[in-house]
Amino acid sequence: METGPGCSAPRRPVRNWGLGLLVALVAWISISLVLLRTPTTPTVRVAALHYDAGTPPWHSVDKFAELSRQAAQQGAQIVVWPEVAIEGDPQVTNTAEFRQLAAETNAYLALGYFVSVTDKIWRNETTLLAPDGEFLGVYGKDHPVTFAGENSPTRGTYPVYDTPLGRIGAIICYDLDFTDTARKVIRNGAQLILVPSRDWPEIATKHYLHLVFRAIENRVSMVKSDSSGNNSVVIDPYGRIIAAAITPGGDKADQVVVADAPLGTEDALAVRLGDWIGWIALVGIVFFIPLSQRAGRADREVFKAILDQAPDRPPIPGDGF
Repeated sequence: METGPGCSAPRRPVRNWGLGLLVALVAWISISLVLLRTPTTPTVRVAALHYDAGTPPWHSVDKFAELSRQAAQQGAQIVVWPEVAIEGDPQVTNTAEFRQLAAETNAYLALGYFVSVTDKIWRNETTLLAPDGEFLGVYGKDHPVTFAGENSPTRGTYPVYDTPLGRIGAIICYDLDFTDTARKVIRNGAQLILVPSRDWPEIATKHYLHLVFRAIENRVSMVKSDSSGNNSVVIDPYGRIIAAAITPGGDKADQVVVADAPLGTEDALAVRLGDWIGWIALVGIVFFIPLSQRAGRADREVFKAILDQAPDRPPIPGDGF
């Protein structure tokens, strides 16, 4: 075994490990530089409404309507309301008022609402209302909090709305924690994903970080409107937070988060491969387990060889003691 002077570590393993780390570092930097680019797709001015009054959000419909008008004054073409911001289906309850608001703002309104089915079951959905008063469809939460009674008859469908601004899809709150929902919406042709949400206070300041990964994976902008904590945000297809609610001291409970969101490119590798990325990672783990065990045995032999050169060395595991 080749060693240096005075019980130094063998040069060949150190060199090999060093070269391996260098190659990995160069590959990582190269991939990062390729991915780090400025979107060149058309943009849409979007708004995420942020209002945390400490009351159930459906008690604040008038406030959300006021914030929608403020968003329109700032040029917003799409306005996202929080999850369960409305009690009752807006296609059935107070429909005329919502249509009037869409016409007044000349904006597409993504309206989060809930409908009680029984005492213990309720629908958690969002609909997109066009400026001309047409309801374009309904999206039901794909990953409902079942112990809380959430459900929807449209669950498992992933509608995409073809508008003059681009093709628009939606997910709701807990859906953003999973890779499959956003990917299925993108596969249906979405270029922009709207995310009505109502986070628990304990996770409100961190939950939107999951959305950064969904944006990067699918190469699409995400617009998240929330009624809890500092958690309304607009993220571009490369994971950059281009606008967010800022309430560090709670001095401003209501905000309109406005930004020009680039449309998605629809060419993300994760969309094409789907769950194969996870399977590839699993195969990689299985492949490297025996290699790591072999490397561990080699390291132990090197360590033992070095100690053998030292007088009065202590016993090490495997010596038979």
